[in-house]
Amino acid sequence: MIINFEAVFKRLDEELDKIDQYLELICAGGYVLQRHGYRNTLDVDAFYKSNEQISAAIRKIGDEFGINKEDELWLNNSISNLNPEPPIEHCGIIYKFNNLIVKEVSLFYLIGMKFHSQRYQDLQDISSILLKEENKDPFDLFTKLKNMGFDIDVSLVLEVFEIAYGIEWLADFYNKNSNDLYKYF
Repeated sequence: MIINFEAVFKRLDEELDKIDQYLELICAGGYVLQRHGYRNTLDVDAFYKSNEQISAAIRKIGDEFGINKEDELWLNNSISNLNPEPPIEHCGIIYKFNNLIVKEVSLFYLIGMKFHSQRYQDLQDISSILLKEENKDPFDLFTKLKNMGFDIDVSLVLEVFEIAYGIEWLADFYNKNSNDLYKYF
């Protein structure tokens, strides 16, 4: 099932207007991947500040569209338990309504967030991005993520490249770059 979240966000904006509330969110996770054509999601993980009225509006809209889960709303901010809120320079606006602004993290910043979380699905998502973007430079990825403020173990970066390109690719990479690898360990 593919959810048209733009329509859901439009409806949420209408509801926020009725209750005189304003909401700004920064989307991350599966929704960003869906927007970039990687995989579909049934919920939206986002950073935002909520209150009872906003939570009730989110629940109401989720019920209208039939997209709330029994134990979780379609729009939730539980991602803040796994990651700090992204700096604004790594975010862009995707929808701007009267009472709702929807932003998303850049795909590259999302990679760093997924490394930070280190869940199985996160590592699979990173490998999918590497394959689609044809990124075959672990050193470059590691350096860029470090420069963005992520503290990532280089061995985890290499593991994700192995998931993406296979053990033979990784063995070849080790052989060609053994001297450079010492700098990272």
